[in-house]
Amino acid sequence: MSEIGKTTTPHSHSDSHLRTLALPAVERAVLYTGVFLAPYATLRFSELFFTLSDFFFCLSFSLLFMTGRIGSKPLGEATPLWLIAFMLLFVGLMIGSLLHNSPERGLIVTAQYLFAYIFLMFILIRDEPKVAYRLAGIFLVSMVLIDIHGIITFYAIGYVPGEGKGVVTGGRRLATLLRNPNLAAAMNALTLPIPLFLWATGRIKSYVALPIIAVFIGTVILTSSNSGLFVTLLCLAVFTAFLSTPKLLLRLALAAGILAAVVAGFGSKDLLPKTFQTRVLGALSSGDISEAGTFVSRAALIEEALDLISEEQIAFVGLGADQFRERSVQTAPVHNLYLLLWVEGGLLALMGWIMFSAVGMLHGFMLRKAGGDKRVLAAMITTIVVFLTIALFNPHMYARYWTIPIFLCCGLGLAQLRQAADLPRASLSPKALSLKRR
Repeated sequence: MSEIGKTTTPHSHSDSHLRTLALPAVERAVLYTGVFLAPYATLRFSELFFTLSDFFFCLSFSLLFMTGRIGSKPLGEATPLWLIAFMLLFVGLMIGSLLHNSPERGLIVTAQYLFAYIFLMFILIRDEPKVAYRLAGIFLVSMVLIDIHGIITFYAIGYVPGEGKGVVTGGRRLATLLRNPNLAAAMNALTLPIPLFLWATGRIKSYVALPIIAVFIGTVILTSSNSGLFVTLLCLAVFTAFLSTPKLLLRLALAAGILAAVVAGFGSKDLLPKTFQTRVLGALSSGDISEAGTFVSRAALIEEALDLISEEQIAFVGLGADQFRERSVQTAPVHNLYLLLWVEGGLLALMGWIMFSAVGMLHGFMLRKAGGDKRVLAAMITTIVVFLTIALFNPHMYARYWTIPIFLCCGLGLAQLRQAADLPRASLSPKALSLKRR
């Protein structure tokens, strides 16, 4: 009996050790798959917006739980504030939904926000620098592949009648596999800080970064999205303003010079898509904003929202999740998240959602104070500014692809800090920082 025990014990220890090594590796592979598939939101299982990437995220979370590797404070000392922000959003939407007899809609919408703003935070922000950089790179590659596929389809195939929401719309606008031109443009602007950060830190060379940025800008132009073009230019302006180093300015001047040379030598307005000339350049040259696509209908929805807030005297309690659509003449949500949350969740929900961005900025400044590079701060603040601006043109933003770039930039910031100073997570606390300075 003792001999048997002696011979089996090493095997049991070996098997346990292999499982310990294998599960984290499997979990990372599952996570990488989920991040890669995140922009492909049309790959869903039902009408409840549960996508294929969500399935992999759930599996990743389960494996993290099994191995006891879920971090208690992904955002450091800012984590409790982030959770408070969600509680305000949840309470605001649920109270309104309960008071207006739509609790099921309240639960569905808040569950979506829970997944996008809480679960993904614990899943995506990692201690390991290599994992953080790989996640950012995988998401970037996914977006680039979507854009390249869209550009090729735009010129080689074009609009295909009868296929519903296709890669190219009937109005000759590039929608990519996201099936929405404005969404495609916004996602490119929201992802753009990642290649800018990797380029600024030297992790990707100019011959890689410039084509990626060119693909992003080219995609935005082909979408003929006014809001998308605006947030893309805003992204470049904010990131550049944060850094303004001679090296970065030289790189941007090089890129602008090459672009100017190409345009001067071969370009003209006629090379731009006709839809872009009509929707974007037409509005810019005439100064008539009504020519800018669907501005009139969206302005009408904004006016409806303001009237509803005034008539119902909505303060801290709103009308409940999805109730604006029910009352709207256009039977559509207002494409302004600030007004939509005010109407449906009251000021509680609105303050909670805005607090997310405030906490994200606080986390960025905490990383900077702890010794992080200003390029990290530039990427994080730029992403949040773009995110807040995109909310001016969109309804509920609980799709995972909205929050993933924010969490990836937070992860990059933590990874850069840990690589530069080899600081433990606890050093991000104000108490530890004060002790370190002593």
